[in-house]
Amino acid sequence: MSNDEVKKIEGYEELYDVVIPDLDYYLRQIDCRDGCPVNTDPRGYMMALHRGDYLEGYKIARGPNPFASICGVICGAPCEMACRRDRVDKTLTIRAQKRFLDEWFGLSKEAHIRSLEMSYARGSTHPKKNGLKVACVGAGVASMTVAHDLLRLGYDVDVYEMMRMAGGMLTYGVPSYRLKNDVALNECAAIEHLGAKMHYNMKLGRDITLTELQEKYNAVFIGIGLWKSRDLPIKGASEPDIIRGIEYLRVRCAGEPWKIGENVVVIGGGNVAYDVARTSRRSGAKKVTMVCLESRDEQTADEFEIEDGQEEGIDTLNRLAPIEVMRDSQGKIVGLKVQKISCLFDYQGRFMPKPVEGTEFIIPCDTISLAIGQSIDLSFLNGWNKKQDLVIDRGIIKTERGTGRTTVPGIYAGGDAAFGPALFITAIRHGQESARAIDHDLRGTTPYQEFVGEFTELSPHRDKTYLRTKWALPSYQPPSLRVLNENMVENNYTEEEAHEQSNRCLQCHVSPVFDGTLCIKCNGCVDVCPCNCLKQVPISKLNLDAGEGNLRAAVDNFYGVDSRSLSKEELATMGTAMLKDEDLCIRCGLCAEKCPTQAVTMDAMNYSFRWIG
Repeated sequence: MSNDEVKKIEGYEELYDVVIPDLDYYLRQIDCRDGCPVNTDPRGYMMALHRGDYLEGYKIARGPNPFASICGVICGAPCEMACRRDRVDKTLTIRAQKRFLDEWFGLSKEAHIRSLEMSYARGSTHPKKNGLKVACVGAGVASMTVAHDLLRLGYDVDVYEMMRMAGGMLTYGVPSYRLKNDVALNECAAIEHLGAKMHYNMKLGRDITLTELQEKYNAVFIGIGLWKSRDLPIKGASEPDIIRGIEYLRVRCAGEPWKIGENVVVIGGGNVAYDVARTSRRSGAKKVTMVCLESRDEQTADEFEIEDGQEEGIDTLNRLAPIEVMRDSQGKIVGLKVQKISCLFDYQGRFMPKPVEGTEFIIPCDTISLAIGQSIDLSFLNGWNKKQDLVIDRGIIKTERGTGRTTVPGIYAGGDAAFGPALFITAIRHGQESARAIDHDLRGTTPYQEFVGEFTELSPHRDKTYLRTKWALPSYQPPSLRVLNENMVENNYTEEEAHEQSNRCLQCHVSPVFDGTLCIKCNGCVDVCPCNCLKQVPISKLNLDAGEGNLRAAVDNFYGVDSRSLSKEELATMGTAMLKDEDLCIRCGLCAEKCPTQAVTMDAMNYSFRWIG
């Protein structure tokens, strides 16, 4: 049994709320898998990597994700944020290990075509056509994932993309020092090989309308992203010489030139702002200064972006509010007038910058870029006879979570345009959910995943080097070199480094299991536990009616009693429960080593699943 929390019940002393583990419970203990939006199993591919089975590791990484290669390079890695190892010292370097497996397998178009056979998605690479047609608007990860999943089910899928290349923000929004376009383009090319028909330079609302798409297709998915930069309402900021961050990246990421000055100011403090700033350094700017409303702790950019920017000579000025773009008599930019602010939010947490009087000053510059947020381009509604039915709520398409359904039947949406700016892996999940909803709505399917678990007892004598192995990221190009080119900043692990780092996995699929019939209550396991995650308490300390009452039934069955008829004193003397705090357990096996009666064993849960329906 696992200790979730202690609950106070009126009239009683503190009782423990506990749950009885089932298969779903043990799956949730694999925190990295549970934290991934598409339920990739990093534990599985790291263990395969460590034992040298790279192909199996790649298959596990690729199975739930048609864009595994880009996730090995630029994923925001929510799996790492969920990782249990972070509670010991530092999280596992999951994303970097995925990149190692990706590059081992290959990043070419041919390699990605081979990987199509490894997908866990329903259907196959050679399905029987079902006669239904779906249009995907935009060739970003959300739309291309919809195409990938529906093509495997026999749909015909056409993708309409306003640019000349696929990939969306992968291609036009991620600088090449973070991700090479070829990686994203080759993954998209594999989906095209699967059967997606691509239509480039086709902008919705300009070259084709939703009215036309609805007439030709059984369903339409909108994954158009947020391609407009938010404006800043200060004097001089609306002029055409003010660079809009998203538009700037769109041009530079496609390998096309954009003339900038030598002294650049970037307004913003998020990841896009750092992409603009770091790209400007590589485009010839000698000095780049970032102006942020937020304090250093309030900035929304990833920590590594901030640190990398600092290493590359980017100055960040925090708690400053832009007031005016300063120009000379010819109208050229000469500086940005700013003012210090004392706080960004009021006492209720509302956005309300408070200026400090008398603190205005001018930052000299010859170029200013805005990177303070993204917005949707509503021109996609042009020419649509039902646009009044599609609800735009707070700047994004109102969309049902979990299905992608919009307020118009037959129209689905996902990615940033539907849910706001988020991680690429989250947009991939949107695509998967929308594909299932489209298939349900058109063919009446209701698929679900059937899981099977197999538990195997392991030796408790685990090699403890996994706890002593030090955390290490892949090496980086030196800052003095990387600002002079647009090559990848982060190097790949060597084989030795990848093997060493994969050994740090705690193996959360392994858990101590307690046999109450063998326990002699010596408390040895509790005493030896280095994390204090075990506790023995009398049955009277349990909240037997928590949840659906399964705990009371388990107690009654084990002891052959009717616990409702027993007093608290009788329950206290009847027996003892072993509680385990899953948040603390590091799977060291010391409890099983210590137990004199073998009442504690270390059991590994291996699982498999299949789609039903």
